[in-house]
Amino acid sequence: MDFDSSDNSDTQFAGKIKTQTFKEYQLERLIKDGKVIPASKLAEAKEQELQRIREFEAASEDQQRHNRTATPPPRDKLENLPLTRERFEE
Repeated sequence: MDFDSSDNSDTQFAGKIKTQTFKEYQLERLIKDGKVIPASKLAEAKEQELQRIREFEAASEDQQRHNRTATPPPRDKLENLPLTRERFEE
């Protein structure tokens, strides 16, 4: 039987073939094993860390402002605490 490549009238589309290089395969394996973190996740982690730092600095500033403006409790209230806890013994 002779096959003529110019006559492809009965050719049918069977689907797309997935091709990837060895490097892509290795990278996919490393990502699946959790040894490599994709750049998008690194950027997300960096943004979360920066947000955490900003929140900490804001909380620190609020605490310093509170310490400057808050009035301390009266001395007699600190020295004569009405309630004390005692160890429970059976």
